[in-house]
Amino acid sequence: MRCSSKGLIAYLGFITPAKAFHLTSRQAAHHHSIHSRHSMMSNAPLVTLPKISKRIEKTLDPCVVLMKEMIGSYSAEWQDRGGIYSLAQGVVYWKPPPTAQSALLEAVQQSSEPESTLHMYGPDEGLPELRQVLQEKIQTENLLNNHHVMVTVGANQAYMNCVLTLLESNNKAVVFKPYYFNHVMALQMVLSDADEQLLVGPSSENGIPDLAWLEAQLQADPFIKVVTMTNPCNPTGVLLERSVVQQAVDLCRKQDVWLVLDCTYEYFVSDSFDGCFSDAHVIHIFSLSKAYALAGYRCGYMVMSKSADPLYQQVMKVQDTIPICPSTISQVAALGSLQAGRDWVRDKVATLSAGRDAIFKALAPCIQVMGGSGAMYVMCKIDGDDQEFARRLVQDYGVAVIPGSFCGYPGWLRVCYANLPPAQCLEAAERLALGLKELLAKTEK
Repeated sequence: MRCSSKGLIAYLGFITPAKAFHLTSRQAAHHHSIHSRHSMMSNAPLVTLPKISKRIEKTLDPCVVLMKEMIGSYSAEWQDRGGIYSLAQGVVYWKPPPTAQSALLEAVQQSSEPESTLHMYGPDEGLPELRQVLQEKIQTENLLNNHHVMVTVGANQAYMNCVLTLLESNNKAVVFKPYYFNHVMALQMVLSDADEQLLVGPSSENGIPDLAWLEAQLQADPFIKVVTMTNPCNPTGVLLERSVVQQAVDLCRKQDVWLVLDCTYEYFVSDSFDGCFSDAHVIHIFSLSKAYALAGYRCGYMVMSKSADPLYQQVMKVQDTIPICPSTISQVAALGSLQAGRDWVRDKVATLSAGRDAIFKALAPCIQVMGGSGAMYVMCKIDGDDQEFARRLVQDYGVAVIPGSFCGYPGWLRVCYANLPPAQCLEAAERLALGLKELLAKTEK
């Protein structure tokens, strides 16, 4: 189940000798400098340290961090050629709406006033005025009318709230591959033995979770307590039909299992999103990082049915322990952003069409292409080592993607078409097309 990142780490020069990576002279010199410092340190007295948690050691390495380091290791070689274009991390190219900037400016200008509370702890569950706006949003857009809203430090923290609240250390959890790597990482950190307790279900060649498999697992194993699905899906870019998710909702209800639906990309669809369910055992996760370009502000929220109480009160224990409260200034930015509304987001999302089409064209040489109906991703199947392909694309063609190994899909690549302005995305697509054409041709020989 685990997808190892040791190969990618090795490519970055952290394990094996410099000569194994075909490094440039500049990179080799830097590598030698690091090992020289290690040699000098080796004369120091040995220190015995306490052990690190086995669960953390077995947790996946953060692939976005590794890819950024890889980009940095080759950036000098591409400095005079426009730099390396990243189609790796899932971010948008646009800025937050002007209403967010106005709200931030007003809050900072008033921060010296005696009545300002910008510098103080806020309510654990989030600012009342932000939660009120989010309540109105989930009622009108998601048809969730009897639900609590808790503001979190991004969607990832909302998911960690779920994992810590819903799972005993000896329980089991289900995800479907290809999966969102941070979901798996969170589960690996909590379960006693994720190799045995984290069940990774299959999906069809079109990225649809195998719900017949899920039904069999739920019927056979009472230790399964949480099922996670992302819709629209990261990493596949597949939008699931409501009937598919409804089946998962029904299966989990029948077996008394929680269903966590990550709806981060709800606005990244061609039409309106109808993937939310009012059932008490369903928890929804949302994010403002993508649609409103607030990734650096770290603001998301989780939605829980009031019929599931005392779930909300129990989640509050986790909330109070991890962030205490979401950052007030980030919530100000979120509240300002929401004033721009869904139409503002739709106009921005519409600008991604040309880049998405160019990426699809670039992926033509691949064995199979999956996604494009939702979110900001597409995946492609290659005939070769996906981590080596990713490294070669960065080094030789100046374009970065995510190896599918980190998503439980070795031999695939994940490509994001939202993180560059349209003109640059077209240039990145040209580099990707050339790289895939030449690298795939070499594997055929």
